[in-house]
Amino acid sequence: MFLDVPDALVRRVLGRGHWPPYSLRAFVGGAQRFDDAGNWFLEDLLRLRLLDHGTRVLEIGCGCGRIARPLATDGRPRELRICYAGMDVDPACVSWCQRNITPLNDRFAFYHADCYNPSYNSRGAGSAGSYRFPHPASSFDLILLTSVFTHLLEGELRHYLAEVSRLLAPGGVAYATFFLYGSLSDAVAGAERHRLRFPFARGHHAVNREDYPTNAVAYEEGFVRRVASSFGLSMLEPARYGVQDILLSTKVPEASQAPELIQGWHAVE
Repeated sequence: MFLDVPDALVRRVLGRGHWPPYSLRAFVGGAQRFDDAGNWFLEDLLRLRLLDHGTRVLEIGCGCGRIARPLATDGRPRELRICYAGMDVDPACVSWCQRNITPLNDRFAFYHADCYNPSYNSRGAGSAGSYRFPHPASSFDLILLTSVFTHLLEGELRHYLAEVSRLLAPGGVAYATFFLYGSLSDAVAGAERHRLRFPFARGHHAVNREDYPTNAVAYEEGFVRRVASSFGLSMLEPARYGVQDILLSTKVPEASQAPELIQGWHAVE
């Protein structure tokens, strides 16, 4: 927090007054590359044809808006008139987004989920493993979860995937990042691409720190796929592996209603 004052001066001098303060940016990684990360995700979503006219977007774990801001301000998604809801457990991040992003685009709204989190909401009243998102079934065409499943344990992962399935409209797509491994022994050994090791294996996942399990969580890829399938989500191949691994899944409608979105994904690859 004490770095926010000098950071405000630096942001002003560098023409980055639109950035959140350092105390918020630091939690989303690469505090000095805030625009780069958001713009990368925007370009990826456009390349994969996941944004269309009127697309209804839910971002779970929106943080301080690194993806929301380019979605709200870039001319391409603005022309598409997408509708966006951003949820986070960190009240400070939600407040910042409400004050600084919603005024730029009135189709963007943010809300706080009062779930306990040792880093972002230590006084939270509820748990991620039982939180029900305040939206009716089939409310969204695209659900984003970047750096969310990398901090959830098994029970929470199951619950979030169930909620994602409930909230997706038929043909909708979930875009999610993970730390994925073929087996827990692989996770314990670690992988260079993740820049982390996960030495503590538990069930179908392994954690980076035994004293702080949700600091970073890795999963057996087969387990994630089985759980997603159990909730009616079908993977769109291929998976992409990197610093965080990206899986796309869809809630497939009846065969006679197959959407262009799914066909477009295969065409892109």
